[in-house]
Amino acid sequence: MTEPSTLPSGPIEETKAVRVADYIAKAVEGLGTDSFFMLSGGMMMHLMDAFGRTKMRYYCNHHEQACAMAADAYARQTGKLGVCLATSGPGATNLLTGLVGAYQDSVPVIFLTGQCKRKETVRWRGIEGLRQCGFLEVDIVPIVKSVTKYAAFVDQPADIRYHLEKAIHLATSGRPGPVLLDLPLDVQGAPVNPEEMRPYVPESTAPASDFSPDALQRVMEAVRRAERPLVLAGHGIRCAGLAEEFCRLIERWQVPVATTFMAKDLVPDAHPLFVGHPGPRGNRGANFAVQSADVILIMGCSLHLQTVGYEGDLFAPKALKIQIDLDRALLQRDSTGAQWKLAWDLHEYLPALARDVTPYSGLGWQAACRSWKRSYSSRNEPHVLGEPGDLVNLYEFVDQLSDALSGDETILTDAGQPHPILAQAFRQKAGQRYLNPGSLAEMGWALPASLGAAVAAPHKQVVSVFGDGSLQPNIQELQTLAHHRFNIKTFVINNGGYASIRNTQKNFFQGFFVGSTPGSGVTFPDLRKICEAYGLPYVRCENRGVLPQRLREVLDAKGPVICEVMAQVDQRILPAVPSYLLPDGSMRSKALHEMAPAVATGPGHAGSAPPI
Repeated sequence: MTEPSTLPSGPIEETKAVRVADYIAKAVEGLGTDSFFMLSGGMMMHLMDAFGRTKMRYYCNHHEQACAMAADAYARQTGKLGVCLATSGPGATNLLTGLVGAYQDSVPVIFLTGQCKRKETVRWRGIEGLRQCGFLEVDIVPIVKSVTKYAAFVDQPADIRYHLEKAIHLATSGRPGPVLLDLPLDVQGAPVNPEEMRPYVPESTAPASDFSPDALQRVMEAVRRAERPLVLAGHGIRCAGLAEEFCRLIERWQVPVATTFMAKDLVPDAHPLFVGHPGPRGNRGANFAVQSADVILIMGCSLHLQTVGYEGDLFAPKALKIQIDLDRALLQRDSTGAQWKLAWDLHEYLPALARDVTPYSGLGWQAACRSWKRSYSSRNEPHVLGEPGDLVNLYEFVDQLSDALSGDETILTDAGQPHPILAQAFRQKAGQRYLNPGSLAEMGWALPASLGAAVAAPHKQVVSVFGDGSLQPNIQELQTLAHHRFNIKTFVINNGGYASIRNTQKNFFQGFFVGSTPGSGVTFPDLRKICEAYGLPYVRCENRGVLPQRLREVLDAKGPVICEVMAQVDQRILPAVPSYLLPDGSMRSKALHEMAPAVATGPGHAGSAPPI
């Protein structure tokens, strides 16, 4: 019999009746979450009052999307449950993009939405075809069902314990993810007796993991017998809270390791076993290692397109690919032809691996991986830098930023050119966190996420890098930054529009621009004036000659600073796996090791081509 899932008690142990909103607030506080994010609204008045009376700190954003993204980053930074409050109707629907991002990136966040009184809701009335009943009302639960681990309309006050315990259990167990409880106003304010409420008892189902020690021995034997083994590690390792254990495993095992962009901060760049990040816009050396390996152990990695490329059949074609993931749907989705697919829980197999592995002694393979990483580092790619007075090349900016940071920062970015360029060129140090919206890659994520990261770790300096286009979707959060004066250094890359879209239009549509340049409809406000309006310090990096000075000026300042970096308009992503249009309108991409621009390789060359 599975034991009931119980929430931390405290004041809610008293037998006297308590308000539903207070029951929720005290229970969430008891989990260890010390902060939450919200945008005030009338239909969440009891929730606001109850949460406001706890010792948890609250932060008021200016858009619910920003609340969701801040809670997402808070959860990533702390490993705790993120908490987000929103009101009904448009407040709830505004959460959607941030909620989807948390779902796809496996981030545990609980969303608590206020709702109209029960009798004023479509769901309560049960009239088929009824579009709306109350004012500022929408039935949010069916909208978010497909992008949450659990979503429920709480229509009976006495059921709150069951729904809350179930939501928290599902958000934080297995593959983590967001949950949502929709709480009518008259349910929030209703009195309940905690002792009389039913608990949530986790369903008795077949084990999610089919881990077995014998199968693990076969995995270890396959790696032991390999000539060119490689570990491909993903974000799931940190989601499981096993980042330190993983690093100890690698130290003992001595097998080269590559990581996904989402797991960029899992292993320091300078680690001798780290080969980089594979992918169509990844590191050339890491792609050589992946394509050369004869056994690849895939741990906590979804084998996303940004890791394996757009042609799954061309990914590591000669390797035995062993994919281990608790999410069976991901195992079924695999397009790379992984030969062994194991639905195992990291908490079961990683400690067992760490106990039993035999150190790998293939010095030649280790040396080859180090050589590829060194010879084909981002610094060695043919980036056009120009004269000191020329606009900044983003690769040079990221290279100098890597050197300028001390090693205890949280670095964030989001969609646009900074996303792949930081992933390729930023050299992460031990102790740094690197956060990005991995799967959804939504514009506007980095600014509110920076706020969440700053709330989560106030002792750390937060460094956020994103394009002028990504500033606009959540530009209102500059006021939240100004209000709290967080130690966030924001670098806004000014490249005259949407550089990634421009490059696509150059490559595939003969340079016919639509919605990507000032001449084709996209303009941005004067950032200096914007900073003046918000009362935020502004620094302008006008060319590459002053880049070192501006970086030092910004990073040494106290409190928030906005730095506008005047970047090359025609910035190229180097290297990248090329794609091309076929006559039927479809697209085809080359294999990961065939990145452009092509490189000179051959026997004896420091970066000789992989033996595929």
